Amino acid sequence: MMKTVLGLCFLLAMTGALEAQQRASASTSQKFMSGGTIRLHLEAGGYSISPSDSETITVTCEHRSEEKLKQVHVSIKPSGTTADVYVRNTPNNNFTATIEIPKRSNLWARLTAGEITVGTIEGDKDIALNAGSLVIDIPRPQDYGLREASVTTGSISAPAFEENRDGLFRSFRQIGPGKYRLHVHVMAGEITLRAGN
Repeated sequence: MMKTVLGLCFLLAMTGALEAQQRASASTSQKFMSGGTIRLHLEAGGYSISPSDSETITVTCEHRSEEKLKQVHVSIKPSGTTADVYVRNTPNNNFTATIEIPKRSNLWARLTAGEITVGTIEGDKDIALNAGSLVIDIPRPQDYGLREASVTTGSISAPAFEENRDGLFRSFRQIGPGKYRLHVHVMAGEITLRAGN
């Protein structure tokens, strides 16, 4: 019996590893200056927004089906100090994308459903989701002046600002010493504002 269980565990592990190895990926890049505003228009999926030392926006999409990945439309449209990034026609599940942007950027993002994780981007943040999870790293809470977070239904865990809310129509608003503005909203889901690196 134990050998059978171990065999099944091994088979599941190998299947997962094989699926991970077989995930198809595709990248799109565009030059964009540091210190500008980047607006992300995102359809359902899991997104990681990462800081970069280069003055380039790079979107790398992944999915286990190469055919479905080919149907995803990514466009990056810079105009002066603003760039609009569109990720459209995403698959119904297992779609992920990493979006690398200059680490000094103002960030505006809208996501229909899914997850967004935002790394240590220096600048204003205005992010909203219809449904899902939003996680933002806040290594220096003192860099923010206006801090606003709200959920229609769900939870807010904000150790960076010593706030915690759970339930219906929950929110908090603070005024700090910094120059950046933080405004985040999730209709149904979770907001996490992490302290530290």
